[in-house]
Amino acid sequence: EVLLRRVSLDLTGLNPTLEEIDSFVKDDSPQAYEKQVDRLLASPHFGEKMAVDWLDLARFSDSHGYTVDRVLDMSPYRDWVISAYNNNYPYDKFIQWQLAGDLMPNPTKEMLIATAFNRIHQQNTEGGIIEEEFRTEYVVDRTNTTGVAIMGLPVGCARCHDHKYDPISQKNYYEMFAFFNNVKEAGQISFNDAMPSPTMLLPSEEKEKIIKYIKEEISGAEQRIV
Repeated sequence: EVLLRRVSLDLTGLNPTLEEIDSFVKDDSPQAYEKQVDRLLASPHFGEKMAVDWLDLARFSDSHGYTVDRVLDMSPYRDWVISAYNNNYPYDKFIQWQLAGDLMPNPTKEMLIATAFNRIHQQNTEGGIIEEEFRTEYVVDRTNTTGVAIMGLPVGCARCHDHKYDPISQKNYYEMFAFFNNVKEAGQISFNDAMPSPTMLLPSEEKEKIIKYIKEEISGAEQRIV
């Protein structure tokens, strides 16, 4: 029972149920433990447990983080990370999609959602801010987060100066900064709880069919008018 509890907490973060404990205790086969491990790895809760550490690194939050701390719904990105673990994405794909999924040939909706890794920084609605200052702060956040989460290297010190003990220079820092400094966004975001641009629609499958139908009808009408 203790062994099953430990492996269950390690792989899913959840205690085993009474039925799962009974099944394991009664299983006398040499593969009893391996079967439990396989069951836990196949559980959707495995991805949830594994995603926790990555979402911490990606500074996942459900609010904007500044004084007017309004709701920021980034749940599609959270669900993508969980799905990536449950579907055992290779690490290169996991990282590449998050850093540059939108820049790859013919990006899918899933690849675009993954790039939200670069959009979960704090965002400010305060009326008196200098917009360009906070737009720059967002770029700094992406640069620092990429250093820690992907390179395993805190790079923030090089934002201000060179240091003989730092592995990267201030010049290196702003070379990396430049990669993230071309997103068309506002330093001050909307007061009306609208998602800060750039954004994308995420309709359900049924609504996607309706949108496709409406677009086809419009296109047909335009051709008849011409």
